[in-house]
Amino acid sequence: MSSEKRPRTPPGLGARGRRFWRDTVAEFDLSGAELHLLQEACRTLDQLDALAAAVERDGSMVLGSQGQPVIHPAITEARGQRLALHRLVSALALPDDDGKTTPSAVSTAARKAAQARWNRTRGA
Repeated sequence: MSSEKRPRTPPGLGARGRRFWRDTVAEFDLSGAELHLLQEACRTLDQLDALAAAVERDGSMVLGSQGQPVIHPAITEARGQRLALHRLVSALALPDDDGKTTPSAVSTAARKAAQARWNRTRGA
């Protein structure tokens, strides 16, 4: 795709979000809906960077409401953001260098269940 026809990088993205946007639109011709998913994936990458910076700044343990040490809330939030990122990238169904796409959580669970059934059948 020529650089003239590439969608513009959305405003407000951080460094990693901009890089992922540029790399993706340079390689793939995305529909309007896919561009919206890509934008959310880019924002999620930036949010993950901000959460990592908070943990780097504050440490992995912080003081809770009663003064007790608790795990930094950014660690818990980052876990949720990683799941969201995985879902967004899976929904984009972008192929890797081998032509394979990122499997969705549903397809991964289905594959594991099928493998478990197959293992039980073979062992019976």
